Amino acid sequence: MLNRKFVDLRHAPDLDPHVLSYDASAFPQAVVAIGPRAQRKTKGGLVLAEPGFTWAMFLFPARWYAVESVYDQSGRLVAHHVDICRPLEETDGMLSFLDLKLDLLICGDGKACWLDQEDYEGEVAAGTIPRAWQKSVSDTVAALDGERARGAFPPDVIRLFRP
Repeated sequence: MLNRKFVDLRHAPDLDPHVLSYDASAFPQAVVAIGPRAQRKTKGGLVLAEPGFTWAMFLFPARWYAVESVYDQSGRLVAHHVDICRPLEETDGMLSFLDLKLDLLICGDGKACWLDQEDYEGEVAAGTIPRAWQKSVSDTVAALDGERARGAFPPDVIRLFRP
């Protein structure tokens, strides 16, 4: 089942999110502290959330991806987690996106891997991701792989940000 994600992380109460900043017209649009009651979250073998972590949320108009840059308690980059998703929209007064399940994880050391392909394929098989969206997903995956190969992804606005 596809789910909506919000830049203030309201969709993830288990992370005990606390918004440090929000500006829909800026990059990142939100910076969120992972609170003291947060449950640990791992993905691709990395810890992406536990108390004291900070997430910077980057959404790009008309793009089929969103980036959560994850920083540990010391402010060191852990990873860029890229959600393949429908382009951003405003829902209930907050920027949000519909997550299409497929993720790219770029570790702090630059190693990258695609995650959750089986979840994405399950959604396709279930008919929740229309053919037009599938084409946009394929195009986005190819573009991100090409940009990463050229050293152009993540872009400077993401790569240079520090909380």
